[in-house]
Amino acid sequence: MAARVGGRVRTVGAMTRIVMTTSAGHRGLLLLDRLHRRGIVLDAVLVLAGGLEPPPARPGESGLHRLARWPASAARSVRRRFRLYRRRRRWFEARCRRVIVTGYLNSRRLERDLRRLAPDYLVLGGGGVLRPHIIATAGSGVLNAHPALLPWVRGCGVVGYSLAAGVALGATVHLVDAGIDTGPVVARRLLPVPPGPCALADLEAAADEAAAELLVDVVEALVRRGERPAGTPHAERFPLHRLAAADVDRPAHEALAAAGRAAELFDRWSPSAIDAAWALPAGRPDRGSPGPGVEC
Repeated sequence: MAARVGGRVRTVGAMTRIVMTTSAGHRGLLLLDRLHRRGIVLDAVLVLAGGLEPPPARPGESGLHRLARWPASAARSVRRRFRLYRRRRRWFEARCRRVIVTGYLNSRRLERDLRRLAPDYLVLGGGGVLRPHIIATAGSGVLNAHPALLPWVRGCGVVGYSLAAGVALGATVHLVDAGIDTGPVVARRLLPVPPGPCALADLEAAADEAAAELLVDVVEALVRRGERPAGTPHAERFPLHRLAAADVDRPAHEALAAAGRAAELFDRWSPSAIDAAWALPAGRPDRGSPGPGVEC
């Protein structure tokens, strides 16, 4: 069950340029594979392989600690590039017109490569949170797939936190802004779950699959029918779930999955998802405790 949130606003030309950035992790490869199955060939894929320069600073990290991480970071970058050329370059080349091995996420090298490509749309295939100077390189916007329903469940460990907060499992495509999972919502889709116990890992895999398929639907509408995605801003800001907390809370989330919570929530939320005007079912989710988040 899906709902288009932002609707369609106008058509785009056949020469719309769409590129993807990916760290070549699971979600990025899944998305690229699903695009390939639909016969969609992207203009370029930029693989985030890092480089020999110092790694990006982490939140609150000292300059000395960042320099201490430099040798190991450079070694990992060399290994990533070697694996890409030896094992996966042909796989990438079959799914896009051009493969570019670029630097770290948000690096000057990535910005330079994107500005040379001048994409209309940038599609995120994992890798972290974009900074404004990278978002600005896409003329019409940056599209991301989130494996949960926005705006209600943001951040990390979102499948488990959906179960805990009383939000049905699903996926969202949104336009990226300077926040984390705060950009205008383009489309949402509920994830049907059969009655009975489920493993949390299986639900997470299904949510990743649903997110990839929904983003492919949006890209296909853009490519084949020239329909530009339009987003609806969040009416309310919900807390951001942190990676460290997600690890601590995982046993409780696994217990909820084993108790069949996902199917119960699907049945409860289905009537709310019949059109674009989604709303919280009666008995709003537990908002939890807001706090600063980390990339995940």
